[in-house]
Amino acid sequence: MFSHAAARALRVAGASAAPALFLAHDSRARSEPAPAVQRRLTAVADAAIEAQLFQPGVPWPQWDANWDHRELDSRGRMRSRVRPTSAAPRRHVILIRHGQYDETSTDDRSRVLTPLGREQALAAGKRVRELLNQQGGGCRGVYSSRLARAKETADIVHKCLGEDVIRRPDDPGLNEGVPCHAIPDGVHHAAAVYRDGARIEAAFRRYFKRAIPWDEMDDDEDDESETAAPPPAGSPTDEYDVVVCHANVIRFFALRALQLPPEGWLRLCTMNASITHITILPSGHVSLRTLGDIGHLTPEQITFGNFYGTNW
Repeated sequence: MFSHAAARALRVAGASAAPALFLAHDSRARSEPAPAVQRRLTAVADAAIEAQLFQPGVPWPQWDANWDHRELDSRGRMRSRVRPTSAAPRRHVILIRHGQYDETSTDDRSRVLTPLGREQALAAGKRVRELLNQQGGGCRGVYSSRLARAKETADIVHKCLGEDVIRRPDDPGLNEGVPCHAIPDGVHHAAAVYRDGARIEAAFRRYFKRAIPWDEMDDDEDDESETAAPPPAGSPTDEYDVVVCHANVIRFFALRALQLPPEGWLRLCTMNASITHITILPSGHVSLRTLGDIGHLTPEQITFGNFYGTNW
């Protein structure tokens, strides 16, 4: 039985390909008929997966200008059209994957960084420090998931950035998981996506949003009662959030930020201690500056879990 997704694929492939595909399907069905119970289970699974596929705010490849629900100001005007882009800082989200860690234990408290993982984290911290030292930059804080490998990496990175940078509380929303189904060859059990998808999506919405101009109240930062005041002279033109988390989460965040189908996350690769840099302009436009950058690591330091280098 074809799912709606398969039917759409046939329409995209073109009418000439459809008869052959249907013929192949029909011949398999005639030669190896599936039990009725199996057919019913397959239909239910297809429907569950179809319902969990990401639905964009506007049809692809159009751009949703109000993707973060911050396009309209308090007067209902479009921010990107009524004020210059210098009215708010550029926001940079620096996503760092944790360093290599001990995978031999199932107890998270024992899944700590290996000696190589600590070297990787230190190299990533030094690289982020260089980025923050650019003129006009300021760091709002270092965040991490609650898993041991991410917390340890974040602590090492934070030490590289200095005492002026705040180490924020650990965020369980950033924990590793299955953000959505992966296409191709990675459709996950619907229960896994149901378990993790909403949590990781909520984390995306928490960290990815344009900065609010200084003369407007930020309605989701618990400061509604504070009086807005002009920024002091020398205020940052670029604000950075350093977020230490996990490969699946980072890959999902990158595609969501670019408004590309997030089901492609498994096609991307982010090595241990790699840096993904995403910039959000006051207009709401998003730029992926780097994805999984490992230029701060030597070839001997490059790992993806227990895989070393890139020849795998």
